Amino acid sequence: MTTVDPFRATTATDVARVAGVSQSTVSLVLNGKSAGRISERTARRVTETARRLGYRINQSARHLRLGTSGTVLLVVPTLTNSAFAAVHAGAARVGAGHGLGVVVFPLGAEDGASPFSAPQQALDGVIACSLSADNVGDLSAGVPLVVLDDAPVTGTPTVTMDVGTGMATAVSRLLALGHRRIAHIRADRHAWTFRRRAEVFDRSMRAAPQAAALRVPSALPPAEVRKRVLPVLAAADRPTAMICDDDNMATGVYAAAASLGLTVGADLSVIGFNDAPSTPPTTPPLTSVRLPLEELGGQGMRALVELRGGRMPEGVSLPVTFRQRESIGPAPRG
Repeated sequence: MTTVDPFRATTATDVARVAGVSQSTVSLVLNGKSAGRISERTARRVTETARRLGYRINQSARHLRLGTSGTVLLVVPTLTNSAFAAVHAGAARVGAGHGLGVVVFPLGAEDGASPFSAPQQALDGVIACSLSADNVGDLSAGVPLVVLDDAPVTGTPTVTMDVGTGMATAVSRLLALGHRRIAHIRADRHAWTFRRRAEVFDRSMRAAPQAAALRVPSALPPAEVRKRVLPVLAAADRPTAMICDDDNMATGVYAAAASLGLTVGADLSVIGFNDAPSTPPTTPPLTSVRLPLEELGGQGMRALVELRGGRMPEGVSLPVTFRQRESIGPAPRG
């Protein structure tokens, strides 16, 4: 039996020699281009030989021949928000099917200063999540750009989530349960997704003149939310329901309510946003607006692939889902 030297990497030439075929045949088979050109029997012999010899396609050489790097940059505001992990998972899953890897780059830390230097290697594209096209202008210069979860921009493919409908549904559900003092715990960040939620909350509450709206801006960490919410819940005219821009913010509301002896779901109704699996479990389970974060990343990568292929993809707005659980109930009497 013909063998190869076990102390060096197996090459396509080795596979061709052992399988008894030409190197071009090996290339066609292993690059998925053999249909109609190579017999199934020969193709099977090539793949089995490659597997037995431990051959792997040299992706670096392949990208060099194609004039690409095989790398897409996913730019996010920060690494501290677990929601971006789901976005990355979706983008990486779709990218893998097109020979594209995804590298995550945080544009800024919580203090506004990026902990890393901007990547210098060649890029096949940039996907910006929760950041505008202007924010990533330096990184995306000369390469295809797709924007996720931000305001649509003419000439730039955009994939958003219908957070407005999510907020409108949350307000409507609370009003139907009899709540007339509703607070919005707003993420104190200048981002389109949070501005959109605030706009719809305000509009929905204006359409219900019998109800009073309270707006409480806060940083995202639960400890900060707890500090901001404590005096609000201790007031004589405290709200009976709170809608939070993030599930982690909602855990800060839970902590504040517990400090004051209030029972979530009975004395105070609480709704969050994201409904991500990584959110810490709460008692009672948190009602939340589920955002399709993994699909957001996947759709973003599909749009980038289209753009790289010379086609301008249409903008997409992904639907969200309202998940009602025991953290909301009828407004307390009195």
